[in-house]
Amino acid sequence: MSKKLSGLGRGLEALIPKSQGSLNRLPLALIRPNPDQPRKHFDPTALAELAASIKQKGLLQPLLVRPKGDVYELVAGERRFRAAQEAGLSEVPVIIRDLGEREVLEIALIENLQREDLNPVEEAQGYQRLVEMGASQEEIALAVGKARATVSNALRLLQLPPAALEALRQGRITAGHARALLMLPEDQREWGLNQILGHQLSVRDAERLKEKAPPAAKSHERAEAYLDIARALSRQLGFKVRFSGEKKGKLEISYHSEEELTALLQRLGYEA
Repeated sequence: MSKKLSGLGRGLEALIPKSQGSLNRLPLALIRPNPDQPRKHFDPTALAELAASIKQKGLLQPLLVRPKGDVYELVAGERRFRAAQEAGLSEVPVIIRDLGEREVLEIALIENLQREDLNPVEEAQGYQRLVEMGASQEEIALAVGKARATVSNALRLLQLPPAALEALRQGRITAGHARALLMLPEDQREWGLNQILGHQLSVRDAERLKEKAPPAAKSHERAEAYLDIARALSRQLGFKVRFSGEKKGKLEISYHSEEELTALLQRLGYEA
């Protein structure tokens, strides 16, 4: 059984107990950002405002870091870290703790979720990283204080085509639009995205797209591909070959006498 996430829905404070880790000061140059930070976009205007505040009052809340070779890796507080850089600070207050990879991602994810800093794609990718580290959806839900269905629905967003994920990341469509796209067959989702963007559809209208979707374009292509395979096998074996069904179905090879069956079995490598 995989190790349970340590937060269990009690918030970021549960992951960073005041009794663990002491307050220190570190040169800003010794701190490196976390490459697995779930949040990828930082609003430049909000960052500039925070930097101006830090210039006047200093950095009031310490960063959480962990030792990483000769430097320290940032675990929580990247927005403050970036603003401190912009404010020109040479050193900052920190709490230093030894943490594993999964704990680092867990803390970074919960910090951003509590502050509502993540867009839906970043949130889904954060959950996916925890799944890849061995966490179940139930464990993730407990750690971030959300329903399991919320986590499951977020992970499903990653099934969208790249163009739809980018539109969701940029806020051009909402999570409701994205879920409406997931109601369409996979090969119709880009069509659906173009309909939503081109006609500025509401979520309710986007949900009706499944009633208006064109016939699946790839069905004919798949049928032709199966025909090509059947023809090639027929030439190779010398017997008529036919497919029925697609993802599930039958592969039929026709013969008309005992002698033909014996010849067919020999060509397939069967020896009585």
